[in-house]
Amino acid sequence: MYLNYKKVGSGNKAIFFLHELMGDCRNYEAILPYLNTKDFTYYFIDLRGYGLSKELKGDYTCAEASNDIKNLITKLNLKEVNLLAHSMSTMIAQKVALIDNRIKQLILITPISAAGIKMKPQAQAKLIEKMKDNKELIEQVVQSASKRYNQQWKDYRIKMGYTSSTLEARTGYMNMYLTTDFINEVKNINIPIKIMLGHHDLPAFNKSAIKKQFEKYYNDFKIIECVEAGHYPMIECPVYFASEVEKFCK
Repeated sequence: MYLNYKKVGSGNKAIFFLHELMGDCRNYEAILPYLNTKDFTYYFIDLRGYGLSKELKGDYTCAEASNDIKNLITKLNLKEVNLLAHSMSTMIAQKVALIDNRIKQLILITPISAAGIKMKPQAQAKLIEKMKDNKELIEQVVQSASKRYNQQWKDYRIKMGYTSSTLEARTGYMNMYLTTDFINEVKNINIPIKIMLGHHDLPAFNKSAIKKQFEKYYNDFKIIECVEAGHYPMIECPVYFASEVEKFCK
């Protein structure tokens, strides 16, 4: 069993893209016209239960997903990979870097640290139950994160949230980032980490909060901020996003 993906480009340098909780590889469609397809090959990967891999079931754990990525690198016979991940999947990317020395750089977009998201047990259980109910939670998240934007954007994000994955997968990966913690391992990540934030993102993802989470544990990281974006710089500012990714990977 291997994860499915969309491949773009024919260059010598490989970049893997992982998606967030409420989207799939289609989140990156806006950047496609601006990619350097001569020097790079881009792999837009869908995790189990998402997008092109929607039919693949699993336990939806960080360990399982990171091994899925490692196995895909082996299947593609790649010697080196730059690994880019967004939001929820940034935890998976960090785990991959710990188990596979073919990862040469991490690019983390609006990231979650390896400590996951901490909540009191009662609040955590309530959030997971709301996801299982399959109503209102996605709408609430979109509304809170999209106050600057029109209803068409909100409708688009809500539809993406429901259609990009199975309910089982969404719930499983939410549980992953609420219960997984390997923060004491990240000192063993000995490759550069580039972090991109959106200036208009939710408070938990602002520059000071992310800097505080990362500076105590991580060896080599750099933060840049996309001043016109919120949680989706690849959609909100696609030219800037593509340009920065290319710059990182050169």
